[in-house]
Amino acid sequence: MRKVRINKQLKCDATYHIDECMEFREQIIKEIKPLIMANVNGFQIGLCDNDKFIELLNNEIKQAELCLDGKPNKFIDFMLCT
Repeated sequence: MRKVRINKQLKCDATYHIDECMEFREQIIKEIKPLIMANVNGFQIGLCDNDKFIELLNNEIKQAELCLDGKPNKFIDFMLCT
């Protein structure tokens, strides 16, 4: 697997993203039946599948951790495109 050089700002962004995802994941786990609202193209929708949302957060954490390890990942691809 090839190593990717990442700059200091990208490391800070990845670390911040990991912390946010972990905090949000723990909040969802602690709540009895949380209602997650998302704003999509100006429409608010409720997300009912909390287990799937936790799975997505876990994937976000994994991708950001790969970024910190300098391995190819979706987080770095997304951040370099924006």
